[in-house]
Amino acid sequence: MKIPKIVRKNGRKYEYVKSYTNYILYEDAETGIRTCFNKQELGLVKEKEKPWNLSPEKVKR
Repeated sequence: MKIPKIVRKNGRKYEYVKSYTNYILYEDAETGIRTCFNKQELGLVKEKEKPWNLSPEKVKR
């Protein structure tokens, strides 16, 4: 998916600075403080389903 250049979160406006493998760095437009957001927080990656039947007692050897 495309990375948004401007994000509004928690009543603040953030501008895109740089992207990493799992995080995207944004800078606050008013204060200049830099903040990282997960790609999952921004809605770029969906949550993976957790395995439901992998307790050690139920695994066959």
